[in-house]
Amino acid sequence: MPENLLMQVEKSVGLTGLGVLLLAQHATPLLASFELYTQWRVQLVFPDGGRLEATAGVEEVSRPAGSLDGAAVETRALLLAQDEVESVPAGTQVYLLTPATSF
Repeated sequence: MPENLLMQVEKSVGLTGLGVLLLAQHATPLLASFELYTQWRVQLVFPDGGRLEATAGVEEVSRPAGSLDGAAVETRALLLAQDEVESVPAGTQVYLLTPATSF
């Protein structure tokens, strides 16, 4: 399944009424290749070995680059449906299963 790795979670943020936004430690080419707002079935593999299947939408967020000029960097993120998971710990790996739907 490593060829289907979308991201390893650096941070997750709960967004009331929307779900949980997953920010990657490093963007993978696979995640970067997806159209925005498409939805995919994914499997989360938690650091303790637990697994969970969920639906995730592809989003784009701006993050501080940390450079002297202060320019933001656009990066892809995943938004998990609100009723599937409450929080996702750092280090969780997210793998692609199948496409779900697109908006």
